[in-house]
Amino acid sequence: MVDANWLPDPSGTHELRYWNGTAWTEHVSDQGTTGVDVPTRELPLPGEAPPPPPPAPGDTNVLYYGSNDAGFAAPPSSAPAAAKPSWKDRLKQVADQGKAVAEQGKAKLAEQSAKRTEQWANDPTTLWAGESKGGATGAAGVAKARYRITADRVWIESGLLGTRTESVPLWAIRDMDIRQAVWQRGKDVGDLVLGLDDPAYGVQQSTFDLNAVPEPGRTSGQVVLDNIESPQQVYDFLAPLVSDARHRKTVERQSQYVHHVTPPQFPGAPQPAAPAAAPAPDPIEQLRRLGELRDAGILTEEEFAAQKAKLLG
Repeated sequence: MVDANWLPDPSGTHELRYWNGTAWTEHVSDQGTTGVDVPTRELPLPGEAPPPPPPAPGDTNVLYYGSNDAGFAAPPSSAPAAAKPSWKDRLKQVADQGKAVAEQGKAKLAEQSAKRTEQWANDPTTLWAGESKGGATGAAGVAKARYRITADRVWIESGLLGTRTESVPLWAIRDMDIRQAVWQRGKDVGDLVLGLDDPAYGVQQSTFDLNAVPEPGRTSGQVVLDNIESPQQVYDFLAPLVSDARHRKTVERQSQYVHHVTPPQFPGAPQPAAPAAAPAPDPIEQLRRLGELRDAGILTEEEFAAQKAKLLG
């Protein structure tokens, strides 16, 4: 015999029907909701239905739900109770949640980076704009640094959690060099290294800097535009700008030097004394020289008389 339990309805009109241990009853259950089956002529109670077969040994599909105050077992809910997760499942769940949060953070950083890059590119003073295509973060779409070239400066904006913006005047760039690793050449990316006249003009760049806090100490005297696309094209674009800026700076310094050596004259300031005028020639001495020229036959008598008249007014 089969013990009292909720079992599949033999009539097929409901999900479950209560077997009281000896016969099928009018108590039914559909999706966890119990009710009483009212017999009709068309659908009588399955009183003549055969009893359920006893469970096979080791059958784990038959569940015993216990009995309630009405004397029959409580029906199961529409979905079986979930088994308690193991510690491995809980650990995996926490790891998946952490991964989801990290992905959301990366997406937010990538969105902010794209907006800043677009803002620089649309600035009317921008002649060229680019960004680092790799770095320590490994976050797809997140640039660890952005670069911009204007008519007189190279701008560097770095940091992920914070932002630090620095610039270097073009006239301070002494030389330029392209650095490319083997893996960079295949992607047409590389580092453009700008050597500076004075280390004081450098910026405090750090590859692993996330919060844009400057590190203590002196700068290296170099500015590195690292992992930029088409470094050779950027080099060719920047070279004439640097040459022109250095030429203008040289002219400016020379002008300042001349201005410093020759002090300006101010109204009311004492003027330097004019050089003394040459003394007027002595008429008597000139007449004597004219007489000597006449006696030597160099001047005729008429020429002597004309010069004498001119001296005497």
